[in-house]
Amino acid sequence: MNFTAVIHTYARFPVVLRLFLIVIALIITAGIGIHFIEPETFPTLFEGVWWAIVTASTVGYGDYTPVTVFGRLLAFLVIMFGIGVVSFFVTTLASSTITTRNSLKYGELSFKKDNHYVVVGWNERAKNVIFHLQQLNPRQEIVLIDQTMKQCPLKSNMIHFIRGNPLEDATLKRANIQKAHTVVITSNLHGQEAESDAKSIITLLAIKGINPGIYSIVEILTPNQKNNCIRAGADEIIETSLLSSLAMVNSTLYHGITKVIHQILDHQNEHMMLYEKIENNMVGKNYQECISQYENQGKLIIGIYRKNEVLLQPKPSFTIQNGDQFIVIKS
Repeated sequence: MNFTAVIHTYARFPVVLRLFLIVIALIITAGIGIHFIEPETFPTLFEGVWWAIVTASTVGYGDYTPVTVFGRLLAFLVIMFGIGVVSFFVTTLASSTITTRNSLKYGELSFKKDNHYVVVGWNERAKNVIFHLQQLNPRQEIVLIDQTMKQCPLKSNMIHFIRGNPLEDATLKRANIQKAHTVVITSNLHGQEAESDAKSIITLLAIKGINPGIYSIVEILTPNQKNNCIRAGADEIIETSLLSSLAMVNSTLYHGITKVIHQILDHQNEHMMLYEKIENNMVGKNYQECISQYENQGKLIIGIYRKNEVLLQPKPSFTIQNGDQFIVIKS
């Protein structure tokens, strides 16, 4: 093995890991040395290493004690080593732990895992998105990117906060956007709506530039920016103003209808609306046959999702194709 390459690899290790390797190497060396110096007092390598550990850590149980001059000289070196290097290692480890915790708290620590969700922008909607995603899957890793918050607003081991501008590649790469599964970009409701939408679209372009394959959900406030959002590569667009307006219109015409909408969208309720993949044995059958079969399973089919097109309550003779998904209200 190339010795220079080993040195370069070692140099890239964190300081704590390098110190740990030094401590382990010296303890093992001292243990082997005392075993060969005093084989009668330390008949096995394990007992030699055990003595080196308790001596270097200055615990000093006294169950093994060198009796020869060379053995005691080695013990003196191990004690000096323990007072110096081992104490420095423990101090460095504690300092590194505190530094890492603070970096995580204040959004300075990069995220290293993959297949995670990324939420851009901190607001009430982002808070609810994260809350519901965690309720559905408590082990799901979620990265929150925001430049206005000074520290992570949520207390959860599965939430990783990145403080920075989402328009900058450096911030996105700290969130490991290149290996993320899905990104949700929320709008800023405190400024001009058109400016907020423009920022969301530019953020999407920056993200797609790093990870073209990521599934992107973008919140926009003005309908004029919808086409630009599609051109930027949005996989799904949430028109917040339109959805709110439609809910208000329906509430005006049919009092209390928002309770129904809320219940079928909230996955914490008993009934919820979702997509369900069609089984292979249903391909080629008509819509009416599928409805009858699903009713026996406590599921209500209300439509078909086919190639980004929603078909609500198609004709009974409508033929199911491969790749279709049922729109189901599931109990």
